[in-house]
Amino acid sequence: MKQNEQKSMTGGNHVLSEDNVPTKRIEPSRIEVLPSFTLAGISTVTTNEAEQSQDGKIGKLFEKFHSQNIGKELGAHIQEDGHYSCYFNYEQGDAGLYEVMVSVLIKEELQLQNLDMIKAFTVPAAKYAVFVTERGPIIEMIQRTWADIWQWSQQPGNNRAFTGDFEYYSKDINPEDGQAEIYISIK
Repeated sequence: MKQNEQKSMTGGNHVLSEDNVPTKRIEPSRIEVLPSFTLAGISTVTTNEAEQSQDGKIGKLFEKFHSQNIGKELGAHIQEDGHYSCYFNYEQGDAGLYEVMVSVLIKEELQLQNLDMIKAFTVPAAKYAVFVTERGPIIEMIQRTWADIWQWSQQPGNNRAFTGDFEYYSKDINPEDGQAEIYISIK
């Protein structure tokens, strides 16, 4: 057993924090290998630092996606109900700029000439660590799970690939009591 890890009475792994208080160690729900697929939606470029300040752009991007009914605009091209928030074009892993796109899964590459603000991105085939959020207010659950993922990614052997990570939200998700999945590309 690693020096900083201990087994609890219930069998779960815990990590001792700096003040020697046991905290739950998050692990992915499962590992999946997925083929490439194409998403279409609206995007912006941001950093984790900006998202933790008043300059965050992701919340505004979700608001725009839903208020302008972007999914309906792409309706004929949608392959599956639900929507995605995809993170890609990482400059320096999780330390630098990256692009985020709120999107839907589409059948094939779009002809974008009639869809001014719509962008397409093909998520490359990859192996993913899949994390399922707890059920609750979805924004809070996503933020909490990402904090856990950042902690998880610092553990030896957990190597992120930064080729395209995404959150998946089912079509009938309840924003006040929902649950989503976060897919982290791994090496």
